[in-house]
Amino acid sequence: MSSNAKRVGVLGGTFDPIHEGHIAAAKAAVECARLDRVIFVPTGQPPHRPPAATGPEHRLEMTRLAIAGDRRFDVSDVELRRPGASFTSDTLRELRELYPSDELFLILGWDAAKLFTTWHEPDKVRALATIVLVARPGSGSPQPADLEASGLEGDGVIVCLEHTPDISASAIRQDIKHGRPITGKVPPAVEQYIAAHDLYVE
Repeated sequence: MSSNAKRVGVLGGTFDPIHEGHIAAAKAAVECARLDRVIFVPTGQPPHRPPAATGPEHRLEMTRLAIAGDRRFDVSDVELRRPGASFTSDTLRELRELYPSDELFLILGWDAAKLFTTWHEPDKVRALATIVLVARPGSGSPQPADLEASGLEGDGVIVCLEHTPDISASAIRQDIKHGRPITGKVPPAVEQYIAAHDLYVE
């Protein structure tokens, strides 16, 4: 890496909606892996999950609103512009072309990382980026045997055990559907955007 290389985290997710747990994971990764910045990447068509409840334009804008004001954070629409299933290996390749002098760090919650061996081209993902594992409430802390079983053993993996809040997008959608408040679970600007566009109201 060149002397002006940046340590750039990549945090992908459906962000449907983006919430304080996502922001906390990014901040934890910044501290654990000494990242210079984090790029949030809203997923286009996630191969492991059902389609998003809201359109890509809403999820992109909510992500922009959520990270506004923190100069360490940025957002990319790289997956939203690419047709077909959103594979992490393709996203990392594209980001590598965009930022050839930087070092990439893929930020994963341990709940999602447990399935890493089932991913598309997991070896290429590891070749393109250092993995930063962030502990998720309810999923425990990864032990060496767990890392080996998930294909995430050895060098090139940073385990970050800092606590992140127990918040899920699916629970937030249910709260909105049933008229329960979501204050504190999403950034204020995201809460206002959801209300203004009647998102997740069935």
